[in-house]
Amino acid sequence: LLLKHLGPEPLDDTFSGEYLWKMSRKRRVAIKNFIMNSRIIVGVGNIYANEALFMSGIRPTRQAGKISSTDYERLVMNIRRVLEDAIRQGGTTLKDFRNEEGKPGYFAQELRVYGRAGEACSCCGETIKSKVIGQRSSFYCSKCQK
Repeated sequence: LLLKHLGPEPLDDTFSGEYLWKMSRKRRVAIKNFIMNSRIIVGVGNIYANEALFMSGIRPTRQAGKISSTDYERLVMNIRRVLEDAIRQGGTTLKDFRNEEGKPGYFAQELRVYGRAGEACSCCGETIKSKVIGQRSSFYCSKCQK
């Protein structure tokens, strides 16, 4: 009963750019909040949302309803890529977390924008900026993400 209100999982075949584009029409919410909404998609947390938006060249503050279907296709591909990479590397350990085998997740070493405010962008050298969106820290490059 509770699950009927949840969106698809990002690695499921029903999750597509077309689905996101259709769900986003007339929505004024920031794209980052949109993709973190479990009624739209489940399992895209703050870290992975920041990284997928960076890889897609989409600024996290953009209105979801103003993003093109082409950009949504790219975003879906990058959400999947980020999640698959994180799973392969055992997740993202930011502090002293260890899994059941006592090992940290290594995906944190791959983060390109999350937690890197004030550092140089790995693509263009511009300074990574930070902004609170929907009560969550957001990180982006103002040159690479439009």
